[in-house]
Amino acid sequence: MKTGRYMIVRILLTVLLSFAMVGYLACSAVTALLSPSVCTSIIEDEGLAEKVYAALEKDFKSAYNTTAIPPETYMDAITTEWLEEEMQAHAEARFDYMNTPDKHEITYDTDFTALEESITAFFYEYAESIDYEPDDVFEEKLSETIENAKKTVLKRMDAFYLDTLYENGMLTKVQRYLPYLNGLSWGLWGLTLVLIVTLILLDRSGGWRRSYWTGCGVFCGGVLAAAVPGYILMTDRISGFAIKDPIVYAAITDLIEYFVYGLLVKAAIFAAVGLIFIAISVVFNKKPKEAEK
Repeated sequence: MKTGRYMIVRILLTVLLSFAMVGYLACSAVTALLSPSVCTSIIEDEGLAEKVYAALEKDFKSAYNTTAIPPETYMDAITTEWLEEEMQAHAEARFDYMNTPDKHEITYDTDFTALEESITAFFYEYAESIDYEPDDVFEEKLSETIENAKKTVLKRMDAFYLDTLYENGMLTKVQRYLPYLNGLSWGLWGLTLVLIVTLILLDRSGGWRRSYWTGCGVFCGGVLAAAVPGYILMTDRISGFAIKDPIVYAAITDLIEYFVYGLLVKAAIFAAVGLIFIAISVVFNKKPKEAEK
């Protein structure tokens, strides 16, 4: 009866260990996404600045029909190097906001000095060419054109929708609840370690056999955590992302792939460790039985 009770306890603890590990792996994969290095690497690796430059060129060429402002007025003040630096700085500022609980607002502003000077120079040169004396209407139109150009550039640079999420209050919610997610991640990791130690101590006289139940729990947890990302990759669900804008598509699909691959790799490592524990318990536990014969 005592052996039977111990067996039931081991099974329950093994199941609990598996789910605690799944929770930990999922939480750690989510928190890994909140590192600014993830987005900055995607911006560089995917050449998003080049895609943004091409999109802006198309936008300003299209706007020429209504504004009569040559696209060169804008594009001569914009470079792919500047776009990449600004996109990375934008991402870092927004992730810094999310990861700093006492931060009340995003303080980083894009340096549009070159763009402002280019548009202003065009306006004054045009006014001079037609002998028009700048007045309040002129200054108002100039300010409006500069603001519209800034909005166009910022919208194109917002490849991860971080500005949109900030304006909608979503980043503030992430900032508020992120400490709880980090706490949950550490708590699940602590619970995992406690359960491993408990399973080992329950079978103190079992020799190498003590690693069997721990191995089962770790292996099952790894397999369960790998199931969803494995299915996503095998069925190529990521490529079916609905938004087909080349900038957003490249940014978001890469971000999803980072999460999926990160979770899959971690889960596979834990599953392999669990399998090693099981193999050790089986191989080394045979020796005493052979000696008894």
